[in-house]
Amino acid sequence: MTHHRLSSKMLGMLIYFFTFSAYYIPLTQRIPYLSSIGYTQNQVSIMLAIQAAIGFALQMIFGFLCDKYKTIKQFFYLSAIFGTIGVYWMFNVTQNIFFFHLLSVAVLSSFYNVAVALLDSWTLELDPLMRKSFGSIRAWGTIGWIMSGYLVTLIINHYGYQSLGLTFTIIVLIAMSLAYLLHDAIKEVHLAPLKMKDLNELFSNQRFLILVLALFFIFMLIGLDGLTVVLKMEALGASTAEKYYRFALAALVELPFLFLGARLLKRFNSLHILALGTLVYLFRFILYGLVQTPTLMILASLLQIISFPLVLIATKQLVFDESPKHLRSSGQMVAIACYMGLSGVMSPLISASLIDWVGIDTTLILIGLMMLIPLGLIYRLNQADSHSHNLT
Repeated sequence: MTHHRLSSKMLGMLIYFFTFSAYYIPLTQRIPYLSSIGYTQNQVSIMLAIQAAIGFALQMIFGFLCDKYKTIKQFFYLSAIFGTIGVYWMFNVTQNIFFFHLLSVAVLSSFYNVAVALLDSWTLELDPLMRKSFGSIRAWGTIGWIMSGYLVTLIINHYGYQSLGLTFTIIVLIAMSLAYLLHDAIKEVHLAPLKMKDLNELFSNQRFLILVLALFFIFMLIGLDGLTVVLKMEALGASTAEKYYRFALAALVELPFLFLGARLLKRFNSLHILALGTLVYLFRFILYGLVQTPTLMILASLLQIISFPLVLIATKQLVFDESPKHLRSSGQMVAIACYMGLSGVMSPLISASLIDWVGIDTTLILIGLMMLIPLGLIYRLNQADSHSHNLT
């Protein structure tokens, strides 16, 4: 049994490595590629906004279907296949055909985002050991992401953007081959067939709603780290190398705490872990607003060592705990749709409005101070926990 679990853990690490190696390609290269073939910023924004909306719906639907049919593996395959078709078409059709790229980017590529989210649910529901080891398994996704950055740069320089579709497809096929060897998630037996109205159990759970609301604000800030902070770097005249160093070093320093995830969850309350990660994000964005050189921006990004890994491992565990046993996949996917999908649509609009109103430095400080909202919500959940423990 121990050997089987260890092999499952190793498979999980490899699947994350290749899944996120592939994920790097559309997530970082779609905007420069689409711009290079003649699309305006407005057209690209429309595609991405529609993709976010479709992704929101798909995540909720796929989460429910996984619980209804008691399988994550099959829906992971389905979403990965459709997502791969979309990404392949996007990079291989180099003519400016708006409705074609709207279909490939906004519709089909959304499926790969679903596959990535389902991989998290699959890992959490596979068995208790995999759930406790989520941080160290997920860390291999970060390693794959970093290594893919070097690979993609070389491929674009030698073969151009058109080669990225085939590269993506090959990497995903490797991930899917490894996923075939991993057994399916263990689902809770539910006597009555699940119906869409059963999702009301999630929405009537006040703790679940408060948690998702807190995560909405936190992940809005995380999304702005790749948008507003990049704009500040550009305003400071940062070179391409300096922008890359900020990204690469932040990704590297998050690895130790991801690998320590199981120990942290065993030793500390998940709400306390989430609160600490959120507090560090608050100080990190205030620093972004105050410093005035690219080097100091890079140094501020090193707070990623605590902020992102703590938020990630606590988020997955808390959503898992607050979801009914027969709605575990639905809980994860509904939560992701809300705290990543909705925040992804709203954050660029809020950022652009604030920058026009008060400037980029004050915007970054205000975004940091916004973390007082989720900290208040986390405090409320923690107080409710303390009250229930006192009653027992």
